[in-house]
Amino acid sequence: MTCLGARLRALASVLVFSVRIEDFLSMNSTCDAVTRLAAELIACPSVCPEDGGAQGIIADRLKGAGFDVVGLEIDGIKSLYAVYGKSGPLVAFSGHSDVVPPGDVEAWMVHPFRPEVREGKLYGRGAIDMKGPLAASVIAAERFVAGLSPDEMPFRLGFIVAGDEEVMANHGTLDLLAHIKESGDCLKHCIVTESTSQKVLGDMAKIGRRGSMVGELVIRGIQGHSAYPQLASNPISKALEPLDSLAKHEWGNGVDGFPPTTLQITNVRSGTGAANVIPGELTAVFNFRFSPEFTAEALQAKVTTLLKPFDLEYSLKWSCDAHPFLTQEGTLSGILAKAIKTKTGLDTEFSTSGGTSDARFIAPTGAEVIEFGTLSGMCHQVDEHVSVADLQALASIYELVLDGFVDEYRAIK
Repeated sequence: MTCLGARLRALASVLVFSVRIEDFLSMNSTCDAVTRLAAELIACPSVCPEDGGAQGIIADRLKGAGFDVVGLEIDGIKSLYAVYGKSGPLVAFSGHSDVVPPGDVEAWMVHPFRPEVREGKLYGRGAIDMKGPLAASVIAAERFVAGLSPDEMPFRLGFIVAGDEEVMANHGTLDLLAHIKESGDCLKHCIVTESTSQKVLGDMAKIGRRGSMVGELVIRGIQGHSAYPQLASNPISKALEPLDSLAKHEWGNGVDGFPPTTLQITNVRSGTGAANVIPGELTAVFNFRFSPEFTAEALQAKVTTLLKPFDLEYSLKWSCDAHPFLTQEGTLSGILAKAIKTKTGLDTEFSTSGGTSDARFIAPTGAEVIEFGTLSGMCHQVDEHVSVADLQALASIYELVLDGFVDEYRAIK
């Protein structure tokens, strides 16, 4: 029954997907190639670990353009690696096909997995993060390789497309990078198609990010009746001053163009649910975003020092999934800046602000890695949407970048 049920659900998903896409394409028959592909991807309900057909769409498009495509599936997570060309440095686009959950579907102006174009904007979950930019990179690649045979390429063009960036990040990009390494290859330059622009397309790209580390502090007390506090020890009362101390501490000024290190308390939980019971323990979760002026170990030691003056019985667990990285000015930044300037007239700002992305996994390989995409303001929001004009322009910028690498490596040869 379990197997049959899974097959029926899969069949239902395919049927619903087909109806959605046919409806969209029939209503938007004059849409450009980028918008149509982005809509196809949005219609896939790829909330990790489900893929919803998104990886297959990307694989088929790239195969049709002449790319060699390798699909990986590990613990139910689908990802793919594709490459075009026979020799030269490996230049890649990195992206992800999964999206965050849409939340309450009824709160959306359109169904999050039934894309619509309204007043020049494409609506749907993933329009910005990142099915729209990912579609732009695929279309740019299709147009680019149409004019160059694999033998004529002075570099190789790759795609690294993860299926688990938003929720799990347990496989995806890391497994694809391992596959590249095991094949004896390495990345030279990589554009992550994260949405980075702030007010207008092209005003910002990300050349680095702060690290991210989570601490889970458990403060222990003695459970008891609220009428007899002398017989108990209240961990909530004990936690107030030390948590305030952590929150108010100045964690540096930033360094090398990075914003200052910050600590935010993101969760506090305690209590039994009864109003007359003093709880036995309190758990507080806090998140560091740290610049290169600190190591993870130095921050951990500092927290221990700050907690020392307080009379606490506690335990502390740490999880660090991202370390700071910075791509120095070089070939990729020069080519990208020129492409953006050519298309938009803007001098892009190279920034290290914001959260984390899969660029944190790529940077340690030694590759130049920069994140660049559409406006980021609607990421993860209800009624997520992207400007159709921006998607078209983004595809043009990506294609100009690839043209720039042709000039770069033909000149070297």
